[in-house]
Amino acid sequence: MKSQELISTTKQNSIKIECDVFLGFDNQQNNYSIKNNILIKNSESTTYQYNNLGFGKITRVDIQNPLQIVVFYKNFNMVVLLDNQLNEIKKIDFNLKSTPVTLESVALSSQNQIWIYDGISSKIGLYNVNTDTFKWISTMLENPILYYESDYTHFYWTDANLNLYRISIYGTIEKLGNLPKFDSIQLTKNGNSIYQLENQLFYYNLTSKSSSKIAIDKKIISKFFFRDGILSIFTQNEITNYKLILP
Repeated sequence: MKSQELISTTKQNSIKIECDVFLGFDNQQNNYSIKNNILIKNSESTTYQYNNLGFGKITRVDIQNPLQIVVFYKNFNMVVLLDNQLNEIKKIDFNLKSTPVTLESVALSSQNQIWIYDGISSKIGLYNVNTDTFKWISTMLENPILYYESDYTHFYWTDANLNLYRISIYGTIEKLGNLPKFDSIQLTKNGNSIYQLENQLFYYNLTSKSSSKIAIDKKIISKFFFRDGILSIFTQNEITNYKLILP
């Protein structure tokens, strides 16, 4: 892995926040977090909360679309859809489906669909939340999914060998390349990514297979999140935002 020059950042501001898990910002600049297993949305003027302790621990929250937030409870095989005030739109209990499904990955897709990865069949599918129907779009994956994220038209994942793949809503699978070792990661564009390794942040260019260190003044990073040119670092009850221009 080649290394390039340092990528500079410009500190913008800091926001105090008390939470267990910082999730990120939506396109309206609302921030999302989890405290005591309660999902919290903070806007400039209002705080919203969603609490469903009966479903166990929140596994993952997809905030791509603030009008349709996807909350995944893996231990109970449940998915809950919320509106922009964190009111329940729909609960989906995958234990009640005629075809047994064990959810391992859940994310928002397009046209009232959600991406799912089923641990029983090792297949990726689309679940239509309006018609309550499945459509399997992949064959059985050779290796389990280590990390995943999605946009409306593609589901991206890495396997244990750090191979990066994506599948379209039409079922076309592409291998995009191989990623460096990471503790946490977020894809940016064209399969490039920002990743954290041992409390340092790097930008990885998939084409040139090169990593560049990102300069920030934080020694401990609990979580990072990147959106619209802003890199948010959560540490010790504070979010610090940096302007970051990627190469």
